[in-house]
Amino acid sequence: MGWLDGLFGGKKTPASAPAPFAHELPLGLRINGRVAFDTMMFRAHPQAWSVQLPEGHQGIPCYGHIDLGGGHDLHRFYLDEDGYLQISTASGQIEGIKAFVFLETVNPASQAEFKRFIGEHRHLGAARIDYAGRTWYREFGNEGAAEKVPPVVYDEVLYRHDPPRKDDDLTHYAMLYRRDVVELDREEFLLVTAEDYGPNEFCVTYAIGLDLTTADLDIT
Repeated sequence: MGWLDGLFGGKKTPASAPAPFAHELPLGLRINGRVAFDTMMFRAHPQAWSVQLPEGHQGIPCYGHIDLGGGHDLHRFYLDEDGYLQISTASGQIEGIKAFVFLETVNPASQAEFKRFIGEHRHLGAARIDYAGRTWYREFGNEGAAEKVPPVVYDEVLYRHDPPRKDDDLTHYAMLYRRDVVELDREEFLLVTAEDYGPNEFCVTYAIGLDLTTADLDIT
């Protein structure tokens, strides 16, 4: 799956909890459910991280589903505070868990400027970029890969309300970057996404996240 493999990782465990969709939602997560993160590592090493996951139980007002093809899916559970929990699955089996916090949203002045960002900006495809005072490296490609590659394109369907129903959809033009958190022997990820909701609605988001396990989550 190329760069999307960087969104996976971790041990496989079965998805659970039937949901009113064409697929099951993992880990019993649901719209209007709640999740809390173990934030001990942030409190113990605050200078090591670029962001901190939100404290306390977070409500889940929105769920996003991304069909990557070949039985691979991304499930995004958007939180009350600016962030989301992402579960990657393959044929219904969990392959990875990540949590992201939105750090910045950029609103291009026109559709033409938005398209220029997608096609020309270094943050969507350069092998190395600087952002938020850190240096980040493109998650996929070997040392011989091109200095800049096109962004990866995928569609997301958003669900809200109770009972859940489809509420919106958008197209992502995205690139994933990473950096080593040497103090903790961990990695931090930067996801840059140009989000296209339609002819007159678009933005660019920067979200920073990290890998988690089920032990880091309290789901209610």
